[in-house]
Amino acid sequence: MSISGDKAAFLKIIQEHRGIIYRICHVYTDTPEDWKDLSQEILAQLWTSHASFEGRSAFSTWMYRVALNTALMHRRKNAKRPESTELKDHHLIAEFEDDEEVKMLYSCIHRLKKLDRAIVLLHLEQKTYNEIAAITGLSSGAVSVRLVRIREKLKTCLLSMGIKEGAE
Repeated sequence: MSISGDKAAFLKIIQEHRGIIYRICHVYTDTPEDWKDLSQEILAQLWTSHASFEGRSAFSTWMYRVALNTALMHRRKNAKRPESTELKDHHLIAEFEDDEEVKMLYSCIHRLKKLDRAIVLLHLEQKTYNEIAAITGLSSGAVSVRLVRIREKLKTCLLSMGIKEGAE
């Protein structure tokens, strides 16, 4: 599907993959205002660079790469801003999710380092290690090792929140 310069085609494919933007914004922002700002930045960057999509990978893979890079730049740009209250994770998640255990999982994911957030997000999207490696710039082996460590961190976090080990 060629979308270069075709606004309707671009909007259609973005709509089909809107979950990517939702999840990345959810994991890389602290407030609803930041969520809106980041989602707009991602959409603008996708529109600006969509002509560079050459079809050598799935559109969703390319979209993840653009969205993650935009999110990381957004975080760097806003790093000097003071942190909001400690309840920020729970407040933000409560606005976007209904299930309590999902809220806790996203809260734990939000506590991870930036790259680890991206890796677990892609893993939850059922991307292969090779796809995650292509998006993040890591090797497949490094992705595998990081996922083992990330799972342990998430397990520890969820246990501290009262989720029993079999509930993950």
